[in-house]
Amino acid sequence: MTLLKQLNKHFDVPSPRKPIPREVADQKILDEMADDANKFRGAATIARNLALSGFCIPRQIIRETMLLNDPDGVEARYPGYRKIKRTQLKAHGTWQEIHCDGHEKLGALALQMGGVGLPIYGMKDKWGGGILYLSVIPDDRHADAVGHLFLDFIEQYGAIPQQTTVDKGSETGHMYAIVTGLKSSYAPKIDLIRYPAFVAVRSVNNTPIEGLWRWFQEQVGKNLYIQVTKGRDEGIFNPNNPIHVLLFNWLWPPIVQGELDHFTERWNSHVIRRQKNKVMPSGVSPNELHAHPEHYCGRCFAIPVPKDAVDALRRNTIKTPRKDALAWVPDDFDIIAWQVYEMVGSPVCSAENAWDVFAEMASIMR
Repeated sequence: MTLLKQLNKHFDVPSPRKPIPREVADQKILDEMADDANKFRGAATIARNLALSGFCIPRQIIRETMLLNDPDGVEARYPGYRKIKRTQLKAHGTWQEIHCDGHEKLGALALQMGGVGLPIYGMKDKWGGGILYLSVIPDDRHADAVGHLFLDFIEQYGAIPQQTTVDKGSETGHMYAIVTGLKSSYAPKIDLIRYPAFVAVRSVNNTPIEGLWRWFQEQVGKNLYIQVTKGRDEGIFNPNNPIHVLLFNWLWPPIVQGELDHFTERWNSHVIRRQKNKVMPSGVSPNELHAHPEHYCGRCFAIPVPKDAVDALRRNTIKTPRKDALAWVPDDFDIIAWQVYEMVGSPVCSAENAWDVFAEMASIMR
């Protein structure tokens, strides 16, 4: 054995032939992708960046992860692909256009914890830049779950936007029927051909909310990922134990939702930096723009919708009842979990102590 091989073996120097665990590799790749808002980095660039950071990951693994998580970005880098022409975003007021999208950096594929995941779905106003709705959801690719979540959003505000813009995908099927029907009923004078209620675009064109996910990752998402996967890395969570899976789904969604609520509050109160060439307002917070669009040469385009219309759509449009579509655990487990939670003293749960609470509750429930 050569001296170099001896040293590599002694110091456990990583190499593509001795890659790090797949779940760790996937997250390192996803972190690199999150830092590349323009999607310019290919597999070779990401492999080189990771190698400089001490993570030697085979390029084939990088390609597979990138293709699964960002197929549009892979397609856009293909030689001969026509580059997307970027233009200024334009709108004339709040609720003129709402952008919707799912975020899967805490989903099952990213966590690699035996199928459990904490995907997120959100709605963002184009003109004001404010987050209108951000929620953890059992399955952001299930049309019934996304449909009920969208109806929750409408019910909360009592209104729909002039246009709902989403990524192309089957999970938005109910959203199309919902906004088209409501706009026809409650704004019948608006021409749906000229001013459509629903528009599906490629993810690279859904930039107002796609850009939001990058900031979420930097401020909250990466830390949450570390906290959630701590249970896997330290052997606390066993995906083959049904009780562990149910307890994960009972304990973690409220914690993640709390983090989303805090992020939303911070985002909507921060002052957007002043940009003299920006068509839409800047130098003011999204909260201020949402509350007083008329002070900034805008107006509110919201179309009021009564609650009974939302209730009717839940009954007649979506096959799965809301309770089932958005449930994380069965009712009987929820009752037992609350009893055990009280037995351990009803501690205030956070991302920092969640696995301690999990371990204590799991030891009683086994």
